[in-house]
Amino acid sequence: MTLDPTDLTLIHAIQQNATRRLEDLGRMVNLAPSSVHDRLRKLERDGVIRRWTVDLDAAALGLGVLAYIGVRSSRTCAVMLAELESFREIEEIHSVAGELCFLLKVRVADTNALLSLIERLRTIQGIEQTQTTVVLKTQLDRPVALPAVPVPKQARVRVER
Repeated sequence: MTLDPTDLTLIHAIQQNATRRLEDLGRMVNLAPSSVHDRLRKLERDGVIRRWTVDLDAAALGLGVLAYIGVRSSRTCAVMLAELESFREIEEIHSVAGELCFLLKVRVADTNALLSLIERLRTIQGIEQTQTTVVLKTQLDRPVALPAVPVPKQARVRVER
């Protein structure tokens, strides 16, 4: 699928603030609100926009520890996926190349809860080893990077020296 500059501008705008009104988005791209709505729905149908969600503050919800757990397994990853999905603490499951089978992104209240989670993971048949990295501070957390949006000719400002 090819995204034009209007699509890219709309996606970038809703990544920054998905509560923007269609009228405001329309002004950004010189389209009627109904046309903006149609474009956003098409982006959803085409799978570019996967879901509309809310970005929560995990610490404010009592989930102060973020960690990544690497899992080495003697069973195939596909066989273990359903079991891993049942753990509410697991936010993301990534199949990875190398010695590990999975890389899990987990969020828990504290280090005791992390230890408990690791112990529960190790009871799953086939998990041979886990390797945990605790995140001390997230330095950068940003949405998917979009290709650069070309600036329309009428928006360019010429500076003479």
